[in-house]
Amino acid sequence: MFLYLTCLLLLLQFIANLHGQNTCRFAELFTIDELVSNRNDAIHRFKMHMCLWEGKFGNGVGYNHETGITYDGHKIDYTTGDLHENLQYWTAASKEALHVNILSLYLMDNIYARQFFGNASQDEIVKILERKINSYDDFHRRFPGFGGFLPWFAANGSAMNLLNGWESKVPGLDNGQLIWSIKILIESLKSKSLFALADKYQRRIDLMTQTVIPVFYEAKRGGIRCESGILDMFNESQITNPHNYVTRGDCLLDDPYEGELMTYFMDLYAPWNLYNYTIEERNRLWIYKRARLIRDEFNTTSSTSTISPKQITVQRGFWFSSHEQWKYFYLPYQDIDLQRRLFINGEKVRVYHSAQNRIPGLYASVASDAKLGTYEVNYLSACGIQQIAFQPIQHTSVITPYASFPVIMANESIGLAWYLNMLQGPAMQNLYGSTEATNVNGATISPVITWDSKITTVVAMLSTPLIDVARQILKRDNTYQRFFNITEFEWSRVFGSKPLLGEDLLWSLPTVSIPRPTDGVSDFTQCNNMVTTTALPSYALSTFYKPCYIVFVIFLFILHVLLLN
Repeated sequence: MFLYLTCLLLLLQFIANLHGQNTCRFAELFTIDELVSNRNDAIHRFKMHMCLWEGKFGNGVGYNHETGITYDGHKIDYTTGDLHENLQYWTAASKEALHVNILSLYLMDNIYARQFFGNASQDEIVKILERKINSYDDFHRRFPGFGGFLPWFAANGSAMNLLNGWESKVPGLDNGQLIWSIKILIESLKSKSLFALADKYQRRIDLMTQTVIPVFYEAKRGGIRCESGILDMFNESQITNPHNYVTRGDCLLDDPYEGELMTYFMDLYAPWNLYNYTIEERNRLWIYKRARLIRDEFNTTSSTSTISPKQITVQRGFWFSSHEQWKYFYLPYQDIDLQRRLFINGEKVRVYHSAQNRIPGLYASVASDAKLGTYEVNYLSACGIQQIAFQPIQHTSVITPYASFPVIMANESIGLAWYLNMLQGPAMQNLYGSTEATNVNGATISPVITWDSKITTVVAMLSTPLIDVARQILKRDNTYQRFFNITEFEWSRVFGSKPLLGEDLLWSLPTVSIPRPTDGVSDFTQCNNMVTTTALPSYALSTFYKPCYIVFVIFLFILHVLLLN
């Protein structure tokens, strides 16, 4: 009888835990105040929930399990939130970079990355990485003209394949992101004594190091091609021939934003002497870029401002879209004091602008919202803050959770508060984590899930170990000092002659929530059938990572055996 009562009490406790669980809309379990004050370890709990659900995309439907290669994303059903029929089967080096980042974080024993992968074994992670590098190598064997770099390509099927429109050209910006991701991954693999796999990825870096100048350097203007056209795709002997590559269009990477990752790689690691350049040739890369590095003063004076007029010094953005800040979660830019202060100023302005204008979220280049029940979306690049942008801002009606990622890097609790505010909008959480974007009026969403709009935030939130490893790589290779000196010199040239203004501007929190109009989109029905572990402590989240009925059946079986005994 005592054993029976004990088991009954355990069963009741288990049922209570199940009753305390909630739907995949875990954002409803948190408040902005809890995150900002970190009450009851709210930040850790929030990040564990976030990584659990985002992992259902990144470690589930977001990649080809046969090849280890990412898909760009999926459409999701406007009613249920489950997958719609449209797989976005294409991908690019930028999506691959994010996948490599989160795999590296797992190998660094990051608790949140492990949650993302459902506490998978290291062997499972290694299998993904083996399949990925084998896919890269197979693609290079079939299409050597890319020089080891990746174009936009088709990721469905049993191998990587050419994508319409990208059969003979390759982008510079995305590959800059992938290069640094792989360099960091190699060190993570070595830390786990996975030397054979590390060597495979090192051979890829060696290949890209050898070919980066012929593929991407345009000597005429001294810059890096945005897109490089390939004349002979199939003759491998031509991948080190500069005459095999031409600049597509007129575009060179002249930006001081995420495109700069390729600039630093080419400057610090390219074999300039091998191609009959003096080492001073690399200085032309920075001279060409100078026109885009501009000091701006954001003016807080407006009809809705609640503070005295103030100017805040920032670096002018292309659109001042959050997407432009990718470089900050790869390289140790913030080691340079001026860079760190400018970065923080810019993120303060980002949240101030939305708070003062009663915008319930933040802006970044993203897929558009769609009419209710439809799936026609366009990519909206020109999203940002007009006052501090080079280009006209064309879209101000769509906000996206991932736009909070640089704010998270500058001030974690403030950034997560803005992320939370957007997740709490209607249909902004689905069976695979966050939804792409929403209209500021709450009536429509972008019925899409992608690597850019989901996993960028996760990687940025966990980026400190990635930056630490990148710093170690630069110091080991004796390239850190040049990285530091270039960054300090180029930014001091523009910002160092007079003090930065507005560094005392306070951080802003959301001033409004996303509306829930009666004729607008409703929360996804399938979220009501999924459970997360809100009643359990954070360390136990992974216990119920699989559907709870499985755990419940196991418990009943054990109870049955105990009672029989």
